[in-house]
Amino acid sequence: MSKILDINDLINVIQRLEETRFDKTKWKKLGGTLGLSNNTLKMINKDESGETEDCFRECLGGWLRRSDNVDKVGKPSYDTLADGLDKINGCTTQAEYIRGLTEGRKPAKRPKLDPTSTKKSDAGYRHNDGGAQAITGIEDIDGTVQKDPPKWQYNDEIVKRVPKTQKFTKSLVKDIEILLMPATTSEEDPVVYYLKQSSKKLIETDIDGLRIFIGNYGKSKVIVVMTAPSKSRQGPIHAGVITSKMLENFPSIKYIVAVGVCFGMDPGKQKLGDVVISDMICDFTNKREGVGQNEYQRGPHPDVKQVILHKFRPPHGFKMLHNITVSIGVLISTGSLIDNPDVKQELLAQKPHAIAGEMEGAGIMTAIDYAPEHGVSAIVIKGIGDWGDGDKEATKKWKPFAARAAAHYVHAALNDWEQLTD
Repeated sequence: MSKILDINDLINVIQRLEETRFDKTKWKKLGGTLGLSNNTLKMINKDESGETEDCFRECLGGWLRRSDNVDKVGKPSYDTLADGLDKINGCTTQAEYIRGLTEGRKPAKRPKLDPTSTKKSDAGYRHNDGGAQAITGIEDIDGTVQKDPPKWQYNDEIVKRVPKTQKFTKSLVKDIEILLMPATTSEEDPVVYYLKQSSKKLIETDIDGLRIFIGNYGKSKVIVVMTAPSKSRQGPIHAGVITSKMLENFPSIKYIVAVGVCFGMDPGKQKLGDVVISDMICDFTNKREGVGQNEYQRGPHPDVKQVILHKFRPPHGFKMLHNITVSIGVLISTGSLIDNPDVKQELLAQKPHAIAGEMEGAGIMTAIDYAPEHGVSAIVIKGIGDWGDGDKEATKKWKPFAARAAAHYVHAALNDWEQLTD
């Protein structure tokens, strides 16, 4: 029997299934064979708006958390995963490969991708060699083509480290001044990875159903909470509500960093994976929808306070790994996921100097604006994962890399600008 898996093995399980070329559109069938109930699978589909990649991830997360009837079918392990795959029509080759991962056994031969297929495979946190897969190129600023992101592996031993689960008490967060706020699980994962890099205690707790991590990020003690635990909760409203809740529970917080993924404005001057830092956050969450004429009723566009901008501004000579460029400028914050070149141009027409766009900054800034007694400063630091131009599919391999780049940069800033190599 292979070792029992838990939620800390999620990234590895996803990577292994991607190696088998498992068809992620079959996530419901897989969840059912592993013991998840129909109600749970329906809720995952609803919460993640039917997005295959996110549903696949949440399905595996539910299995690793041993929800519903998972233990009756078999506690999470590569053996039970292989057994589940065996029950799905057309997945016997994938089952053989996964079964070969059991300790002491040689993995089965990796399934080949049909070279005539035009279906694109999803990238995990590790560089995918692509096999016979045709790759759609993304043009870089120097005329070369950005294909797969550079290889930036996660250390398996660090990934496997398990936070200590503990009931929340005020003493856990006493005197902590820094709150890191990734939006989604794919943005939270690299942040938690850098928390696990520290030899000091990492605590996982919750407040009103919100998962909280408390630990050391570089040389600073921080609190980490997601603003969008599910896809249906993305955007400024939920980010603002969660920020307010955190300020109520953590009175010592002085700095808030929204860390994750954004869309870039100019592929002629920027690269996928580059890191952008806000010195101004423009609120474009409200729009007038009139007859024959639509226009944005712009909200506030506050400058980021110098105290936090100074803390996260790169020092002279600082260079990121993988040739990642760091830029500081105006960020647009919207209430919608921008994936339309016309909408993007509308935004740029009103703020032509903007360097990127995202969805959480306006909500976070509004929350701290309504709590001036806390004296909190906020900043957005995100990696460019796409161009907001209607072709997210072509750049989706870059989203995990962009999230890692942002998390890495923030870690360097809180580690006296010393970068980790893995």
